Amino acid sequence: MEGRLRKAAEAWFAAIQEPEEAQERVLKRLTALYARTGYGREHGIQAGMSMEEFRRFVPPRRYEGFKPYVQEVLKGDPRALLADELVFLGITSGTMGRPKVVPMTKADVALRAEVMATCLAGLASYWRLEGIFGSPCIAPCLPSRVSEVQVGGRAVPCGYISGVNAEITASYFGLEGFLRPYLERINEIGPGIGKEDWGKRFSALMEALEGRDAKMAIGAAPALWMFARWLRKERGRWPKDLWDIELLLVAGVPYIMSSYAPGLSKAYGEGALLAEAYGATEGMFAARLAEEPYLVPFYNAYLYEVRVGREVKMLYEMEAGEIGSIIISTPVFPRYEVGDLVLCHADGVFFSVPGRNRPLTRAKIKLGKLLDLLASPF
Repeated sequence: MEGRLRKAAEAWFAAIQEPEEAQERVLKRLTALYARTGYGREHGIQAGMSMEEFRRFVPPRRYEGFKPYVQEVLKGDPRALLADELVFLGITSGTMGRPKVVPMTKADVALRAEVMATCLAGLASYWRLEGIFGSPCIAPCLPSRVSEVQVGGRAVPCGYISGVNAEITASYFGLEGFLRPYLERINEIGPGIGKEDWGKRFSALMEALEGRDAKMAIGAAPALWMFARWLRKERGRWPKDLWDIELLLVAGVPYIMSSYAPGLSKAYGEGALLAEAYGATEGMFAARLAEEPYLVPFYNAYLYEVRVGREVKMLYEMEAGEIGSIIISTPVFPRYEVGDLVLCHADGVFFSVPGRNRPLTRAKIKLGKLLDLLASPF
């Protein structure tokens, strides 16, 4: 593993050990960005301000609270919300709520690439997965470029986050030779989500992978499972029959380890490490690292808070058994209340994200705890 990747893994491990120090550095970096925006000036954000001051001046907001500022960006005033150059507009399909448009800046894209590198480097270091770097990747995704939006006289590409992430990853890891032609074909197919559309995407992926030994698969759990089923039906083979896969990095839905992991392991190979990742259009925020099947935050990349009852505290202050609504500050959104619930399994370190912050999700969590208690002999 090359030097920059080794350093990325070491930085993640160090942040897990000393999250308070890591989060202070992240706050300093982010407030320097926010202070250069209209949103930052409106809320009195100053570079280097303390966490106490940051909380006092900047209220947590859901996406709807940021929407007027996003609209100002789209009308031609990027500085209303953004500190640097707008390079992508990420869109959601609205399957988990109302459709959203998420601006992505140069600094934001760079951080996303660094987080993906950190995640892969951390997993490779911990689990000794040296074969994944430079390897082609099984990456079923939606288009990175659906349309272009004129913003301040510039044409800004607009696409789905799975495709955008693939494009960012291709550039960072030098995989353009493999991924670029594939992504161009995915963009040509368009945003349809019907069976025929996915069949075309899977065919394009197979063409890109022909003659190559893929060592990892990255994507949303449903897409990876659909690809495996399609391959079995169309070619009579499972992915494990064609490639020696070392890593499955899976995201996109709750309960991956219980609902999707058994089927994915059967299809892609029992010997492959299955690591869950948690993210959204706004970024990738946590991933499994160790033997425990839980998520570990990237404390050296984003700023994490959580609302537990009426109290808002740092995520690293969360105690095992607590449930809360997660609040994340990214290079674009200060104190963004994502709308997801987080459940702490080990003080400040291990977490799971069981779903959206809704009464039904909380009821399922409480029922699960009750069943675990009843099943315990003590």
